[in-house]
Amino acid sequence: MNRTAWKVLPILCVAMLGCDSTAPASPPAQSAPPPPRAAAPPDAEIAQTVARLSLVAGGVSFARGDDPDTWEPADLNVPMTLGDRVWTGDDGRIELQVHGGNVVRLAARTDLQALNLTDAVKQLSLALGTASFSIRRLSDDEVFEVDTPNAAVTLERPGDYRIDVNENGDSRVQVRRGRAVASAGGGQVTLAAGEELEIEGVDAPRYQMVALPPTDGWDRWVEEREQRLAAARSSAYVTPDIVGVEELDQSGRWQQIPQYGWVWTPVGVEVGWAPYRSGRWIWQDPWGWTWVAAEPWGWAPYHYGRWTYWGSAWYWVPVGPAIRTVAYSPALVAFVGGTAGYVGWFPLAPHDPYYPWWRRGPTVSVTNVTYVNRTYVTVVNQTTFVSGRSVSRALVSDRAVVQSVERAPVLRGPIPVVPTRESLRMTTREAPAPRPPATASRQVVTRVAPPPPPPRFDTKVAVIREKGGAPIAPADAARLTAQSGNATATRGRTTTSTARAPLQPKDTSRPAATAVPAPPTAPPRTTRPPEGKTSEPGRPPARGMRPTPHATPRAEPTPESARTQHVQKAPVPRESAQPAERIAPPPQSEHQRARPTPKPQSKKSPTKKPEKKAEG
Repeated sequence: MNRTAWKVLPILCVAMLGCDSTAPASPPAQSAPPPPRAAAPPDAEIAQTVARLSLVAGGVSFARGDDPDTWEPADLNVPMTLGDRVWTGDDGRIELQVHGGNVVRLAARTDLQALNLTDAVKQLSLALGTASFSIRRLSDDEVFEVDTPNAAVTLERPGDYRIDVNENGDSRVQVRRGRAVASAGGGQVTLAAGEELEIEGVDAPRYQMVALPPTDGWDRWVEEREQRLAAARSSAYVTPDIVGVEELDQSGRWQQIPQYGWVWTPVGVEVGWAPYRSGRWIWQDPWGWTWVAAEPWGWAPYHYGRWTYWGSAWYWVPVGPAIRTVAYSPALVAFVGGTAGYVGWFPLAPHDPYYPWWRRGPTVSVTNVTYVNRTYVTVVNQTTFVSGRSVSRALVSDRAVVQSVERAPVLRGPIPVVPTRESLRMTTREAPAPRPPATASRQVVTRVAPPPPPPRFDTKVAVIREKGGAPIAPADAARLTAQSGNATATRGRTTTSTARAPLQPKDTSRPAATAVPAPPTAPPRTTRPPEGKTSEPGRPPARGMRPTPHATPRAEPTPESARTQHVQKAPVPRESAQPAERIAPPPQSEHQRARPTPKPQSKKSPTKKPEKKAEG
């Protein structure tokens, strides 16, 4: 390929960048470029997705689902997925951005685990503490469920929610905007905007509806974080499915280039900078090798879209705002080598084919494709690659070695490098990792049955080795967990159970909660203070409550396949800080909803006004 061609085509790899850091508040109109090639076909085998650790403050610990007894400090840009668990210490806070745009924030002394994370089902266990949920988008068939020791709470509409769980396992559910359903043991209670539900007891939970309390310090912090997301200029250029774009505003600039329209380039990077060099590789099933960037902005540009080299700088070509759904990728690179002690990779350009290394089948060489970024290969030795060490500190500079790896064919299929326990490390920091108290490991109630927890690494590494470095597919993971036995599989993890008794009102003269039909079951998926003093850096006090319980399996709905593709048309600025993407059914009438009259001592519940339909 001649020099003119590669300057025009998308080139995805290494080089220096430099520009100023402001993006236009509203991008000017431009003519539509030719339609781009899809980044990858839909992955029918994997429906699992992730949440990004987008803010980590104070003492926050992370335990992987496949290594649940090992706690380590949490780090920025780490992907959280099925079975993973976080705990915030006495001064800790964390923000999780879920693929698709929803955000979860945890106050101090809070335990949260991902029971299920797929395109169709987001199911989280909140065993202790305070969590706020900013639901920005929900598709019509999407389930967002939060399970506590005495109730399963389904967030039915875009809105703002808060759930507190105290040491006794009692729960409080607040709905400031939106609608939620709390259920347990076949009974359910619906909450509308402006309502709060107290649920006391575990084995025989009793509830009452109370007035929503004034906002406290935690609520105000959450609102500040939401305003930051709403003010992000970069969101006008990118599909709303992609999270982390707010980090791009102060770290680079947007500009138009030929063929690709609006693209983003980082500023303040060193000479010779290239994508996928400042960071490290970790192992995370079901995708296998996954990139964790060291740059604070390094989420969206490394897990979505492509990179191109134009002029004298690297540019990220995003998936544009016209595309509503896009799939998460562990990295968008092509691998070369993997033998002779070295591993190399280069970023993919917009028109380059993408061969996921987690697909089943033998590893073969790709020789009939011309990659425009082929000469921008990053090379490290296998020890650096497997141990999760910093790539930028261990780059191979021996020209003979680099040229040898550059000449090696691109791999299609599993990377022939087997992970070790060091590949599981979610951080390179050496720091104390606070552990949750024993009460945080109690059972939670579920409405939708979660899938089995992932098998432990020591159980599955032999299978990975036997398959030449291929990660464990979801169906195989479920079988390995079953074979390892329930006691081994659940040790160190939050367990689930169905409540033994339905929700009952505290005022027994009022009607009980309505019965809830059981969700349909299916085989395992194989496809893809109100007035108290609040400590600002810590968790707000949980408001008075009591006990602890259990739940049973069913299965999640099948998600639609996601298709990633690059959109190069001029983006349209978004109007709202709180997009509501789901058109939900109208609220039920009063005679359909089972809401008991609060106790005489309490304030009366506010009169519910009909809620407007969310606009798409």
